[in-house]
Amino acid sequence: MKVIVCLLVLVLSVNQGFAQKSRKFNGKSRKDMFGGARDYRQLTKDGLQISFGLNYTFTNPKNTVYELNDANNRPTTTTIDPIGRPGAFIDIGAAHYRLKPSRILAAIYKSRGEKGSVKWIGANLIHRIDWGIGFNYIGGSEYVKNEIKDPAGTIFTEGTQTFYNGYLTARVTADRFTQIGEGWHLETGFGFNFNYNVLPSPKAPKIISGAPLKFQQDFMAQFHLHIAFDKTIRRGDYLIFGFFIPTFGIYEPNIARPTVQWYSSNYWPVQLQVKWIHHFTKKSNGCNTGTPEDRKRNDEYMQNR
Repeated sequence: MKVIVCLLVLVLSVNQGFAQKSRKFNGKSRKDMFGGARDYRQLTKDGLQISFGLNYTFTNPKNTVYELNDANNRPTTTTIDPIGRPGAFIDIGAAHYRLKPSRILAAIYKSRGEKGSVKWIGANLIHRIDWGIGFNYIGGSEYVKNEIKDPAGTIFTEGTQTFYNGYLTARVTADRFTQIGEGWHLETGFGFNFNYNVLPSPKAPKIISGAPLKFQQDFMAQFHLHIAFDKTIRRGDYLIFGFFIPTFGIYEPNIARPTVQWYSSNYWPVQLQVKWIHHFTKKSNGCNTGTPEDRKRNDEYMQNR
């Protein structure tokens, strides 16, 4: 829980420390890296997003020990050691950019004695909302060791049981940007994800023990954090590398833990994410854009792509 609280504080505070700059979607832009000509495409504030990557289930590093009696009333010590497993995910959806300044932050800006409109990108509480529908394959293992005190001597039984569940997912995430270099932004955000287990592992242990069993219900809802680095490939195309971190469990609440319960352990699935966003181009209305010299340079750029 301490790790989760620290991540939440980081997301809420990290945007305050850097100089910031907005992105351009319409009109003239800086020279494109691929030919030197200006890019005059009229871009919409909406685009396609594709996210994919790996996940890994983090577990409690400490073993859990249960002292109990078995069915024959023999004293038994059961040790549970959960083990994380890698998985994978993908989701496809859309991205929507919000460029209007926040009225609240604009009021704060003016209260400081500044004149005119708010020009810094920090005037927006949220810069982008993106969503996706996809599939997430999550797994984990559990090592079980039983020590049974028998009149004839101590009996040992042990083994490892593994599960993988396939979830149909729906996600919505809101992000803010902070410029950290030429063509690079830090993204910090939050959102909600909803998972439904369409490929469940058998809800039965392979190794018999006296430890309590709990299998997550098929439907799961969580609050998550998003931390990433955003690279501008060209105006309207971005590659994003980051982490998708479930933070609070909403359903099943599981004491608000954002984990998958399986066998006798909890598994926290953190995702390493790669995201591509491509903005759509507005349909041309037949009007000329820029001076004849600008249009000539733009035609040369398009021919040399």
